[in-house]
Amino acid sequence: MNNDQSDQATERLYFQDAYLQEFSARVTGRESREGSPVVVLDRTAFYPESGGQPHDLGWLNEVRVIRVEEEDGRILHFLEKDLTGDEVRGRLDWPRRFDHMQQHTGQHILSQAFYEIIKGETLSFHLGQEESTVEIGIPTIKDETLQRVEELANRIVFSDLEVKTYFLPEEELKTIPLRKPPKKSGLVRVVEVSGFDYSACGGTHCRRTGEVGLIKILKQDKIRGNLRFSFVCGFRALREFENRRRYLQSAAVLFSAEESEVAACVEKNLAELKNLKKKQKKLEERLSFFEAREMLAQSQGGIISGLYPDKSPEEVKFLALNLVHQAEVMAVLAAYRNEHFHLVVAVSDGLKVDVREVIPVLQAEMQLKGGGSPTLIELVSPEKDKAARAIELVLEFLKARSGRA
Repeated sequence: MNNDQSDQATERLYFQDAYLQEFSARVTGRESREGSPVVVLDRTAFYPESGGQPHDLGWLNEVRVIRVEEEDGRILHFLEKDLTGDEVRGRLDWPRRFDHMQQHTGQHILSQAFYEIIKGETLSFHLGQEESTVEIGIPTIKDETLQRVEELANRIVFSDLEVKTYFLPEEELKTIPLRKPPKKSGLVRVVEVSGFDYSACGGTHCRRTGEVGLIKILKQDKIRGNLRFSFVCGFRALREFENRRRYLQSAAVLFSAEESEVAACVEKNLAELKNLKKKQKKLEERLSFFEAREMLAQSQGGIISGLYPDKSPEEVKFLALNLVHQAEVMAVLAAYRNEHFHLVVAVSDGLKVDVREVIPVLQAEMQLKGGGSPTLIELVSPEKDKAARAIELVLEFLKARSGRA
């Protein structure tokens, strides 16, 4: 901050009362960072981003606070526009703060549940906008074990235990069963879920576990040899349930079935779709045979080419193979799929032309990937508008190598 402004640490009101939504304060420092006005206050209820928990949002007077950071004991409030006056009234975006309190308190409970059931230590925590994650130091977990973890966590929630916060000198920490050693030395802030979990933490939390509402694990994935679990708590869990209920109801309506029958209906339809695709493939292969015969009857040269916007890449491949199998010809055919074009180049075995040699010629003018054998290559390019040029380049190459027109 500016030299004439105080370097005194900001008093953190959220340590005293995480439920404080409005407060008065005095501006002790001003500056501009990254194009935004920044103020430091003598006291604040705004939580700065730290320990996996995002920063608060809200207002100072009527100016929106867009970011909150800590620097050398001071809390920096990034503002949407300049703030006039040195006496301010702060107001938190309370729904956002309470959501963060639900998720963070739920994480403490869930982390201790993992430790009690399988001695799984929490390695990291991230509170996201839609869901939160905890990385647990275990390589695998059985479904029934994960269910036990979730059930224990929710038993703690429904027991409505008190959540206490207090500061202890470093030398007194041995008197409580901390889940993991603190990262900071000196005076350490402890968050205790009464008789269940003891954690060194500077975040904001609910007063009682019942306010967490519900803890629901959504999914798991591998990370650094460990497992990362995504979860939601409180109102997020309610919204997640409502969204999934709505999706399930919509699916049930589509299948004209009960919600409990949706999975069986999906399985049945997927099996039918798989069979239909097999039949379609056989029909496309058979159709390609007769289409190739007709094209050969009308062809006057040894090279057949074409761009087919209405055919799939698979259909174009079937057609090219049928052409070179029914006659001693070369085929250069292309089709579209989304924003890409697919190119198939095929030659009859007896022509002694290695079509792979055309790939560098094409790569000199466009992006593409793929490959194949001396008699058949399949190439894909994201440059859809260059499909016609690709065909032209291949035709020039084949005519030069074979002497055919």
